[in-house]
Amino acid sequence: MTATSEGKNGTAVLTVSNVPVASVTVAPASASVTVGQTAQLTATPKDASGNPLAGRVVTWGSSNTAVATVNGSGLVTGVAAGSATITATSEGRSGTGAITVTATATNPGTVSNLAVAGVTATSVTLSFTEVGDGTGQPAQYDIRSAAGTIAWTSAADVTLGTCATPVAGSAIGATRSCTVLGLQSGVAYQFQLVAFRGTLNVNAVFGGLSNVASGTTTASTAPVATVTVSPASANVVVGALQQFTATLKDAAGNVLTGRTVTWASSALGVATVNGSGLVTGLVVGTATITATSEGQSGTATVAVAATPPGGVVFQSDWNTVGTAFSDVTDGGRWMNYWEFNNGAPVQLLSVVSGASVNAPGGRNALKVLQRGSVPGYAANVQQDNILPPSTDYYVRFYLRNDDTSPAGDHNVTVDTYQYANLTYVRKTASATTWQLTSSFYGCGYTYPIGHWNLAQPLTNGAWYRFEYFVHFVDATHVQVHPRIYDAAGVQIGADVDFRQSDYGASGNLSFGGRDNWTLESFYAAGYSFCVNPTYMTSFGMGNNGQNGSVDTGLSWYYAGVQIRTDRWPGP
Repeated sequence: MTATSEGKNGTAVLTVSNVPVASVTVAPASASVTVGQTAQLTATPKDASGNPLAGRVVTWGSSNTAVATVNGSGLVTGVAAGSATITATSEGRSGTGAITVTATATNPGTVSNLAVAGVTATSVTLSFTEVGDGTGQPAQYDIRSAAGTIAWTSAADVTLGTCATPVAGSAIGATRSCTVLGLQSGVAYQFQLVAFRGTLNVNAVFGGLSNVASGTTTASTAPVATVTVSPASANVVVGALQQFTATLKDAAGNVLTGRTVTWASSALGVATVNGSGLVTGLVVGTATITATSEGQSGTATVAVAATPPGGVVFQSDWNTVGTAFSDVTDGGRWMNYWEFNNGAPVQLLSVVSGASVNAPGGRNALKVLQRGSVPGYAANVQQDNILPPSTDYYVRFYLRNDDTSPAGDHNVTVDTYQYANLTYVRKTASATTWQLTSSFYGCGYTYPIGHWNLAQPLTNGAWYRFEYFVHFVDATHVQVHPRIYDAAGVQIGADVDFRQSDYGASGNLSFGGRDNWTLESFYAAGYSFCVNPTYMTSFGMGNNGQNGSVDTGLSWYYAGVQIRTDRWPGP
């Protein structure tokens, strides 16, 4: 440095040096990353007074590059689970930061050894090996139970006992046990759980469902203190059924199982009850139903009303498992059983020819038959298709013809009178097509009073739906509406009138069409037709040819039969 005054100069030498780095601070002081993720650290050099110093060179290093690496700018990358110290150095001074690297999160584990370790009358103890939650921590557990067979989506969470959901984990690999409380005695239960992390119904991440564990609570030895019948009251119509159940409890209110229960009706003429609590309405009135066990009783009331019109009385759905179609002339007979809503068993069967076999049309028919005793009737009395009293009913079925041989005209055999007031279809065929005829009988006599004949030929090998609606107009007139549809549900032909068979003076039958599909009752010597919904209830489908010759190949889809007592449903 030089100073000048009046021509004179003076000089001095000044030496300037950097303030040294006294300390280095790393921020943040600690950080966590998962494998593959990064974290940015910063280093701040400071002088002895704690002032930050800029422009100083900083170098970075990791104590364990197998766990975490760091670049020249302090960017840390997780390599593997573990810990590492990250060091920043400037002018011989250093600062450090701690890095924890965790493994990438996965789904929680799956428990595979859930087991029932013990049972009492009201509890079950479960055991299993704990699993991780996917982040290296013990998982939590959602435990569910069900009486009988468990289905996870519908099973209830355990709410009582140490197994109540959610169950906190303790240690991965530890053997865990917990208890489910509040169970019924003598009942078989199933249990299942799932491990999870997070919060249920918020952000939970689940593992797989465990195996199913089964256990049956022990039977209680406590005496029956109360009997409760449910429902407490019920309304049924004549011929209908109502199931009542009895719940037995001890003095503490615990449900008891495995005890003997007897049932009784106060008015057997109104309603009966079987040993399982199934009540059948017989006539209009009221009855008290009593369930008794170990001297304790509970009651319920049942009111029986008259049967109203309407409703399905017999149906075999297309989707019924195990049903299919069968040839009528299969050389034997097949049968399925259902039950009318009045409790009587129903048999759907094919009938082969034989002296002891009487079927609509006389030969090889599909027949819907009510078997056995009907409530309100004498035991072992067979009634053919006794429907609930109604002024209307509807019948539907499906059929297909695979027979290419011609068939003769229809012949009514003397067998037919045993199936009074029935309707049935018969097949008349050429080598390539076939036709459909339905006949309507009455009053237990041989000859039909109505025919419905579809003149349009039907294709062999194709399914068709046949249906008709019967409406009782008054004491002397009944309407019958027949229809047929192809496989696409399109009606074939227009609505066709039935033709009534009038008994002529010469003893021959003549056919006269009636308006509005109406058949009229009549009486002549040896022949008559009565309009009575109580009797006009039989239903059959016959298949025969001239003089009882057998037509083969006519298939009836017995998974598609429906009889109902209500309005015309349409196509």
